Amino acid sequence: MKHAFVTGCLVLALSACTEFSTMYQPGKTKTERNVDQAQCNRFASDNYPPRIVTDWWPIYNAEGRVIGQRPESYDINEGPRYTAARNCMKERGYARVTIPYCKDEQIAGRSYAPITVAPELSPNICGLRTDNGRVIIDLNKPL
Repeated sequence: MKHAFVTGCLVLALSACTEFSTMYQPGKTKTERNVDQAQCNRFASDNYPPRIVTDWWPIYNAEGRVIGQRPESYDINEGPRYTAARNCMKERGYARVTIPYCKDEQIAGRSYAPITVAPELSPNICGLRTDNGRVIIDLNKPL
């Protein structure tokens, strides 16, 4: 059981290195997507503001007697707020997609210009990590 858990964690960690997930709509720039996301986040926050509740959980001693309480606070609107923001983006034409990171052998010393307008996704589209964050490139269009 322990080995399966460790193996599962390693697979999950490695998959995070090979692709990234983002809200995507062909024809939109990164700035347009950020503005739409901000507007959807604002809409969701206005409709589902933080609502913090505190639960008190008993603390037991070795004999099973309650010897204290432990508070646990959480926002009961966090899930609905996230769902509202995601649905707002879907209504604006975005979809959650997974874009693979470019492999070293695909780049092979060539230079590529970042794509500024989201293209239709195809196997030649991949992501690169740069000092300025993630960018998307088209492997069919080296500089």
